[in-house]
Amino acid sequence: PFRFSNCFQFHMLLVSTVFLCYVVVVIGDTLFEEGFYQTNLPGGPLDPRHQPNLPLTVDTSRYNDGFTSTSAYDSNSPSFPFYTGKIANVTQRYRHYVDYLDSAKTQGIATYGAGDEAREAARLEIVNQPNYTTIPNPSKTFTVYASIKWNPSDFAIQEGETYNITVPGSDSGYSSQFWFDGGIRVNSQGYSAHFDSISNCYVGMGRCRPHLKSRRRLATANWMSLVCAIGQFVRPLTEIKPGQEDKYRWLPLDESTLVETLFEVGRTVQFRAVYTGQLICFANDAHSQYWNNKGQLQVQVTRVSWPPSSLTVYQSLLLPACDSAQVVYINRGNNTQGEGKVPCNPNGGGAGWKLSDVLNTEGGYGANAPESIYYDISSAQRNQ
Repeated sequence: PFRFSNCFQFHMLLVSTVFLCYVVVVIGDTLFEEGFYQTNLPGGPLDPRHQPNLPLTVDTSRYNDGFTSTSAYDSNSPSFPFYTGKIANVTQRYRHYVDYLDSAKTQGIATYGAGDEAREAARLEIVNQPNYTTIPNPSKTFTVYASIKWNPSDFAIQEGETYNITVPGSDSGYSSQFWFDGGIRVNSQGYSAHFDSISNCYVGMGRCRPHLKSRRRLATANWMSLVCAIGQFVRPLTEIKPGQEDKYRWLPLDESTLVETLFEVGRTVQFRAVYTGQLICFANDAHSQYWNNKGQLQVQVTRVSWPPSSLTVYQSLLLPACDSAQVVYINRGNNTQGEGKVPCNPNGGGAGWKLSDVLNTEGGYGANAPESIYYDISSAQRNQ
C-alpha cells in the first residue's frame, strides 16, 4: 500500500484535493449562472428535438438551423431558437417586404425612399375613404427574440408621424414578460452595470460579470433593454414590379445604415419618427454575447398621429391653373366643383388672369360678356 513519508505530504495532498474540488464547483456554478449549463438550451437534455449539441451544426446564413455548437469556452457560438417560416427561409425574405407594403398601405404612408408627392398620394388613399376618421389607429403586436440580433416587425414607420411602442405587462417587479441574459432574468428595461475599482471588475445585478467589459450595441441603453431601429429589413437587388416580389432576389439588411437610427424603448416610448422604414428591434447585448440569450417579448406598436391630414399640396399642382385661359373660358370665374367645371389649381401659374377681370362685364370682356367680340354691332351688320 502507498504510504506518505511524512504528515506534510499528506496534508498537502488533502489541501490540493479540497482546492480542486472547490475550483470545479465554483467554475461549474459560474458556467451555469452564465447560461452554459442550462438544460433547456438547444442540444440540452430538455431539447424537444433530442438532437446532440455537436460542433459544426450552425449554418452560415443570418439565421440558425436550430442546433448549436455551444461551448463554455467559445463565446461566439449562438444558441438561437428553432425558426420556421419566412424568418428562417432565405427564399421567403420577400414576404417581409410584402407585409411591410401592406402595413404602409393600411396606414396611408409611402414606403422607404419615397418623396413628398408619393407620401401625399398614399395619405389621400385613406382620406378619400368614407368615414375615414372612424378607422382605428393602426397597431401591431410582434415578437422580439433575445437571441436574434434583428427582429423585424413588418410595421411601417414614416418620418414626421408619431408612434408608441409598449411592452404589455405589469410595471412592477420583473413584469409579466422577461428574457434571459445567460442566467440573468430581466424585463425589457434591462439592467445597468458599472466598473468597481475595488474588485477590479464590471458589476451587474450585484456580482462581477466578465462579459460586461464588452461593448453593448447601444452604449446609452441598459444591458438587455429593448432597443429598436427604423429602416429596411430586406432590400431588393433590382427594381421591383408590384405583384411579382417573389420573382426577384433580396439582400439582407444593411447594419451600417440601421445603427444610425437606434433608440431605446425599455418598457414604453412615444416618439415622432425622423426616419422612414419598418420597425426592427432587439435585446441590447454585445455582438458576441447573443449565444446564451433566451426568451422573447411581445411588443406592441401603435400609430398615434391618426387619422391622417386631408391637406393637399402636390395634388393641386397636377391641375391646370385657375387663371389659365382654358379654365377662365370654361369656368367663367366660378371654380367650385360641379358638372361642366374644370378642377383647377388656385395658386396661379397660368396666364395671369385676375378674378376681378374674369368677372368684369365692362370693357367688352369678362365672364358675363357676349360670346362674340362684335357685341356692339347689330345682327344684320354681323351677317353681311
